[in-house]
Amino acid sequence: MERLQSLTFMGAYPLNHYRMDNGLEALLLHNPISPVAAYLTHYSVGSASEGDGERGLAHFFEHMMFRETATLKDGDFDRIMAEVGGVGLNAFTSYDTTAYHINVPAANLERVIALEADRMVNLRLSSKLIEIERGAVLGEMNMYKDMPSEQLWNTLTAEAFAAHPYRHPVIGYTDQVRAFTDEDFRRFYQAHYAPNRAVVVVAGGFDEAALLEELERVYGALEPGAPRPTALPPDAPWAESRRVEIRHEKTSTEYLMLAWRAPGLTHAHLPALVLLCAVLAAGHSSPLHRAIVLAGLGTQAGAFTMDAEMMLASPALLLIDVALQHGVASERAEAAVERVLSELRREGIAPEAIERARNQVRLSAYSGLRTNMSLARQVGGCAVACGDPCFGEKLLDALGRVSRDDMMAALEQYVSGAPRLTVIQRPGNGVGA
Repeated sequence: MERLQSLTFMGAYPLNHYRMDNGLEALLLHNPISPVAAYLTHYSVGSASEGDGERGLAHFFEHMMFRETATLKDGDFDRIMAEVGGVGLNAFTSYDTTAYHINVPAANLERVIALEADRMVNLRLSSKLIEIERGAVLGEMNMYKDMPSEQLWNTLTAEAFAAHPYRHPVIGYTDQVRAFTDEDFRRFYQAHYAPNRAVVVVAGGFDEAALLEELERVYGALEPGAPRPTALPPDAPWAESRRVEIRHEKTSTEYLMLAWRAPGLTHAHLPALVLLCAVLAAGHSSPLHRAIVLAGLGTQAGAFTMDAEMMLASPALLLIDVALQHGVASERAEAAVERVLSELRREGIAPEAIERARNQVRLSAYSGLRTNMSLARQVGGCAVACGDPCFGEKLLDALGRVSRDDMMAALEQYVSGAPRLTVIQRPGNGVGA
């Protein structure tokens, strides 16, 4: 196994990055405060990897990975993980990745490695189990249909991305999920599940030499599959601003989302946009909180970049979202947001507001790294999104170098002087524009 890098994450945690001959990568992060480890496996497959007839297959497949293998009967995987003291066994599917994770006593990592390597290449996709999980997935989809926030988000992404697959819901479309065949699952598994498509992250207290030996012994014999996908380029720039209105019968209040195109996770301008979002909406003294919440227009006002918030491989969006008070029209909040942006553009951003935002972002970032699993998710997510496990730390460092002029330039280029997508959700039925 080749050592690619020896790093120190967040100035405190030794982090070693390895790669096997078959392409599997391992990130081993030491946090020896207790003999417990988080074990996380990221696969380079998410909803953005799906073809036109595969929407929802990555998420559906996440369910199937907990069922049978050539050596384990249905139910054995969960049972054995519980027997070795596993806690928090779960998985998630996003736009660019599917990840499987568990916390275990470090002394039992050998059993976890064997189980994870087994389902990486030996999954048994029986028709009976596919149909059982199809029912579960369709039930999940029906639940999401009843959630106004899901409809709003799906409308936003469908309108914001013309061709890029970020436009599709991660969970997919009901008609396609109903139609997936056994062959679709076999083909998807063979295309996306292989050692060279995976990044294994172990965070906690463990013996690195023994762990490396076991990883090499178990995973090293596995054959590589197709190469990892590369990040897709963004859509063409928006030509003009657009407005979309939708209705949902299960909401009694309105919701407003404003979106602008963002330049991408690793772009030099992204730190300024992240800090701009914090200036706008972080804390009760922020201008959006004062203009929306304290003014009685809404219950919440936020600002963020999808790129940094979700660690996306392709450029996405800068967003401002507002949950309105009962009976308040979105247009009133929209006008309040525009006044805030105009005032910033006209008067500039106060140095104390910039420093306060910097501190709030740092506090949030460090507060979110309290567990071995949160550490593993941070370095693994960054490695998958941009190939740099320490990118999150570097982004925080970059925020410290952002100047007032940088932020004003970002405000002008990406917000004030750029086309905007406005999505409004109102109570009731139907869709309008």
